[in-house]
Amino acid sequence: MAALYPVFLKLAGQECLVVGGGAVARRKIGGLLGCGAAVTVVSPGLMPELKRAAAQGDFCYNERGFEDSDLQGKSLVIAATDDSGLNARIAQICRKQGIPVNVVDNPGLSTFFVPSVIRRGPLCISISSGGGSPMLARRIREDLERQFGPAFEEIAALLGEMRRRIQECLPDGDERRQCWDAIVTPELLALLKAGKTEIARKQVEMACTSLLSE
Repeated sequence: MAALYPVFLKLAGQECLVVGGGAVARRKIGGLLGCGAAVTVVSPGLMPELKRAAAQGDFCYNERGFEDSDLQGKSLVIAATDDSGLNARIAQICRKQGIPVNVVDNPGLSTFFVPSVIRRGPLCISISSGGGSPMLARRIREDLERQFGPAFEEIAALLGEMRRRIQECLPDGDERRQCWDAIVTPELLALLKAGKTEIARKQVEMACTSLLSE
């Protein structure tokens, strides 16, 4: 298989379809909702947790089997039924219409894969095995979760604010890169991995203030 091209999609407000109502569909729905997508679910039935979510309006639910017209206007589709034939048919239609599709039981039919993800505020770390070994991706994610703890969330947000200041003060790209090299240091990463958030925050603020005042 050719190498994958990793991307992050902006799905906020985008119409996305999940076909299926079981445990796998639940995980996919949760991931899409977490990105602000407008999710429609089509399935003859839903597991209890999804029933409650549908009842409180978390997503639009059509209690029936899949119809070709369900794909109209969709930006992304996930086929998560226990019917491999139906999943394959959905993938075939999506390919013809140019709609990105993920088939949970058949990587070969998918045009994209959903990686194993670690989120720390605006920081997102994704791991993919190209659909070949989800368990390996999961184990690597669990290892990285221990390395990149909650301390990274606050600092990632702070660095995002600093970025705007640095862009305004340093229009030259080389100068900006040198500035970031002086702020995001191995020492800073070590502090974050040790959970020393307050010390790391002060170090970032002092470094930024010093560099921009030069």
